Amino acid sequence: MATKGIKKFVSYPCLMISQNNHRFFLTSIPVSDIFPHCFVSSRDADNLQGFQRQLSKQRAEDISKYLNQGSGSIPTNIVLSAQEGAKIVYSSKNKTISFERIDKAFLVLDGQHRLWGYQTCLEQFSKDHRVPLSIYENLTRAEETRLFIDINTKQIGVPAALLLDIKQLAQIESERDTTLRELFDGIKQNPDLNFSGMLSPAKSVAGKVSRVTFNRAVGQALDSSILQGLDKKKRLSLLTNYLKAYENVLDDQKLLTRSAFLEAIFDVFEQAIRQSLLSHKNAKTESIQKVISPIAKYSYADTTLRSVGEVKKAVRSALAGSVSIDPNML
Repeated sequence: MATKGIKKFVSYPCLMISQNNHRFFLTSIPVSDIFPHCFVSSRDADNLQGFQRQLSKQRAEDISKYLNQGSGSIPTNIVLSAQEGAKIVYSSKNKTISFERIDKAFLVLDGQHRLWGYQTCLEQFSKDHRVPLSIYENLTRAEETRLFIDINTKQIGVPAALLLDIKQLAQIESERDTTLRELFDGIKQNPDLNFSGMLSPAKSVAGKVSRVTFNRAVGQALDSSILQGLDKKKRLSLLTNYLKAYENVLDDQKLLTRSAFLEAIFDVFEQAIRQSLLSHKNAKTESIQKVISPIAKYSYADTTLRSVGEVKKAVRSALAGSVSIDPNML
């Protein structure tokens, strides 16, 4: 419904694009003048005709906070389908589109969370950002639904491993991110470790360990008092000794590429190192090897040991003991 005192029709500059049988317009409109005229076809509200997922308010809140930052920007277009009631008109002479300000003028095909994020930013921080838009015209409901399916099945997200790999370039690494990246890179560059050839820095590859898997596994050990008390060089040295010990005792070194197994051996990292110090007065490869050798006796191909929890339980049962640690012993 048009607000009293505000023009019912409004025009904005645009770029018209034709692709096959479709025509759409690239434009940007302040969120205050587009959000009130948009709607989402929800499966909850319309089980027969609706096709979009339910809104996550937390995600919209996160987008709002990001947009409120001085450096926050979202260049990605929100995709809308102009409904018949919008009476959308394109002027080739002025390179503008005009539409009627009415309720449900535009159906959101893609970007509902971003749109809600823009609106939330307006409500919470009084920032009326211009929203990048792609607006389709003259689509049937079937065409709208097919377009929604195409958008959500043919787009491929950036691999999480690559995002971790380039965080340093973006200068947004946390201290923990930096430590894990340095450990990953240090292991990757070590020719004495077979495990170095099993690492994949920028993407997930079958039979290899990505940064995501590495960080999840080794991140458990970072929280231990053992690694927290060491400098970069000694952290990497201890991690190298630990992995080399497993390479020496395992008949099948490919076990190290199994995320469940890798997480399991780092779940007992502190316990194994403390036992090595207690029993052998050091944490060298040979000493750690003696401590963890019982772990190699399990059959990790057993169908009962498929989940991370099950493998961790099996690995834990092979170790026992606790002792204080002196970094000078490493």
